[in-house]
Amino acid sequence: MFTTSEMSESSQPTVTLNGIDSDAMSELIEYAYTSEITICENNVQSLLSAANLLMMQSVRDACSSFFERFLDETNAIGINCFAELHGTQELTKKAKRFVLKKFSQVAQQDEWLHISAQKIVEFIKEDDLRVSSEDEVYEACLRWLNHAPEQRKADFHLILQYIRLAFVSPYILMDRVASCKIVQEDAICRELLHEALQFHLLIDRRSEMSTTNSRLKPRTCSELTETLVFLGGEDERVVVRGVEIYNPERDEWKKLCCLPYAVSKHAIVASGASTLYLCGGDYPNGRPSSEVWKYEQKLDTWIQLSDMLTPRSELGLALIDGYIYACGGTNGEVRLNTIERYSIADNKWTLIASMQIGMTSPACCSLNGYLYITGGAVLEEGDAVDLVMRFDPRKIEWSNDIAPMRIARSGSAAVVLKRKIYVCGGLQSNTENTNLAEVYDPTINQWQFIAPMREHRYRPGAAVVNEKIYVCGGQDEQPGKYHESVECYSIETDQWTIITELICGRSFLACAMLLLKWSDILWEHVCEGETNSLPDIG
Repeated sequence: MFTTSEMSESSQPTVTLNGIDSDAMSELIEYAYTSEITICENNVQSLLSAANLLMMQSVRDACSSFFERFLDETNAIGINCFAELHGTQELTKKAKRFVLKKFSQVAQQDEWLHISAQKIVEFIKEDDLRVSSEDEVYEACLRWLNHAPEQRKADFHLILQYIRLAFVSPYILMDRVASCKIVQEDAICRELLHEALQFHLLIDRRSEMSTTNSRLKPRTCSELTETLVFLGGEDERVVVRGVEIYNPERDEWKKLCCLPYAVSKHAIVASGASTLYLCGGDYPNGRPSSEVWKYEQKLDTWIQLSDMLTPRSELGLALIDGYIYACGGTNGEVRLNTIERYSIADNKWTLIASMQIGMTSPACCSLNGYLYITGGAVLEEGDAVDLVMRFDPRKIEWSNDIAPMRIARSGSAAVVLKRKIYVCGGLQSNTENTNLAEVYDPTINQWQFIAPMREHRYRPGAAVVNEKIYVCGGQDEQPGKYHESVECYSIETDQWTIITELICGRSFLACAMLLLKWSDILWEHVCEGETNSLPDIG
């Protein structure tokens, strides 16, 4: 290593090697002649350090293998730090993986109390940190803090940013986090606590919040998975009763408990990404329904709630701060302009407002506490409109200055992603089924087109999963053709990709994101009975 002319040692008769243990040097010299060396707990550190400096790769690898064999809860952090210091990347990674896998036990060891804030962040920021609950992460970090509070309190906000406080139990959040003096005195810590409290309190806005913040997403060890759920719908022959779920990460399909009856032209919303509410739609005989059902995930069953005040088919639906808003639709005779809302807490419907005009098939969503109603079919001819209405439930008033969409459309689908509204497909200006999609930015009150979908879709379903937009089903521009395909939109690439297919093509289906444990779901549910005199295909 000293033979190159650029190094002064190349011309010196004697070279002093600093930082190398003499015993280790002796063993390495002997190894150079005999190809034999004995590695044990007493010399492995000095040997690896010396072999690393002398670029003796075979000895370095042997020392790394020795460390790997003796990895346990008491030394994993130390080995990770030592390996990182000496640039042994594979050993560094393996020791880190051990810490992540055995975090609960590792954080109880003395080593945990003596590492830096930066090293703690390196561990707890990982999505695959394995803990039984986020409470464990906070308690481990609090234990580290209390070991030297005066020296460490200035860095605690750096650590708290990577604890997923939204998934700390409410009691721990109030009794252990909110009451912590250091949290109370630090502005960043207070802000992080406030964010977590909002997540706990504003259940209906969780999916809206989590699309912009990784702290508001569960770790992978929780086994909770964002899935797509598809309910009901129809083609020219049948009305569907089945409930399908799709896991994009695994590319797998399963089924949930079947709907109480086959339904189409209905609407659904998800509360807290864990509870589904289904409202209205058509019975198989074509009569509009006023029924409301809740899917109880723990029991895998549907529970009937209070009926709406008015039967509504082809309605729009949105969930805002504990209330479900049912907008427009038809009662079988006329297009409705009324909006009624359901109190989840009281199991009661109340007439709340009226729209400018009666309409069917509007695309509704909620953003920042407002109800947005986009497009829809109006008048006797069912003309599509580009109208966008915004309703403030707190003030019970309408905004009159919301920009219209770029095109008129009815039977489209609307979703919210990263504080913007995306509207996809529909019937354009009462002339053709469209593949056009556009996005609304409320901060500038402006719509703009995004990449068109791969398929023309009238009355599709749509939802956001893992920060991507999924649009499914819908009727094609060709008469009698109903799409089975599900396509996915990435806001980073502005591209649509067809990723899978429904069990059967249909329109007027409803779609939502549901957070659940995939391993707990049965593979099959059998739906008994018939729909529209034909066997149920759900």
